[in-house]
Amino acid sequence: RALLAALTGAAVPDPEPGAAVDPGAPDLGWEAREQRELERWWAECERRLLAGEHEPDPDPVPDLVSDEELLRWFTVDGPAPDEGFDDPPPIRTPGVDDSPPPRVNGSAGADEGWWARADRAVADAGTALLAAQQAIGHAGRLVATAERADTAEETTWQHTPAGRATAAADALAALSAATGEHRAALAALLDRTGGGGLVDRPRVAVTDALTGALLALTDLPALRRTARTGTGLQTPPTTAGYRPAAALDRHVRARDRRCRFPGCRRHVPHGGELDHAVPWPEGETSAANLAGFCTRHHRGKHQAPGWTHRFAPDGTLTVTTPTGLTATTTPPPY
Repeated sequence: RALLAALTGAAVPDPEPGAAVDPGAPDLGWEAREQRELERWWAECERRLLAGEHEPDPDPVPDLVSDEELLRWFTVDGPAPDEGFDDPPPIRTPGVDDSPPPRVNGSAGADEGWWARADRAVADAGTALLAAQQAIGHAGRLVATAERADTAEETTWQHTPAGRATAAADALAALSAATGEHRAALAALLDRTGGGGLVDRPRVAVTDALTGALLALTDLPALRRTARTGTGLQTPPTTAGYRPAAALDRHVRARDRRCRFPGCRRHVPHGGELDHAVPWPEGETSAANLAGFCTRHHRGKHQAPGWTHRFAPDGTLTVTTPTGLTATTTPPPY
């Protein structure tokens, strides 16, 4: 009652004498008593509000909990429990006289001044690390400067005739990008080397810009003749005999370059090994009926039983094994 009076600011009256509890009545417990007192208190509040009474509080707050129960709640028997919030132990900072534990073998401890030596070692390591970082930063700046200079030089070179010729998609675009001086130098080089000490005259391979297939193989005299006659560059014509003419032989070897058998990478020998897909004289001696082979696979084409070779006019070769497996090869693109 004293606690409630202190909280509410109103005196709590003593229980009425006639409100004595029947000894034979069952004890409802403090929860039931609290609920009953609250209901009675709220009912009185509603009655006073409806009646127009303007007192701040109708009645003192009911005695919900007895003094004995409050005392029992706040009474602590025995020492206070340990909440586990003890102060942490103080941090021990090594001093000048501190030393590491003695050695395991029973000898004396470390020499005096070990902490100062360790401190100096850490300082030296920091100095070395700083020097290394400065060296790395300097090297990075040098690399960045070199990259910028290289990029600027490359950009400048790409706008020169040589750069435009190098970036051209095909030989014709390269010739159009070259200057007159460059074309004259190329013509002079071809004149000096053509038919001279080289094994063969330098040739110009005209290829398809999309597929890389060889369209024509020519040289400077042939280009001049083509420009005069206006006939254009074409595949060499069919040869009447068994052996191909020189221009047709060069064209087929430049087109195939390696053995056409699937998986073989041997070069086509210079002196022969051009095979007629359809044997001569039933098959003509032309680029659409000739394929290059190495000696081994050329011999196997004619002597190995059960193998078939089909050659298409565009240069595609299909080989079928005796078991029915097929493999196809095409001329390597430029």
